[in-house]
Amino acid sequence: MTETNIRSTTAAVIPAYQDEKHIGDIVRRTREQLDHVLVIDDGSTDHTAQRARDAGAEVIVHNQN
Repeated sequence: MTETNIRSTTAAVIPAYQDEKHIGDIVRRTREQLDHVLVIDDGSTDHTAQRARDAGAEVIVHNQN
């Protein structure tokens, strides 16, 4: 049997609503452990989505909750 290099990818999906105060820290801490972070912003009217992007997450925004 030959040895192969297999790289597994792990991801987190984080739902968020009106969480601009904490989402950046949550994303940064999660990225320390996992390869990919996806935040689903469920209609926030604050800066949740931008804070998540700034921290390195991919963000999907739903326009209303």
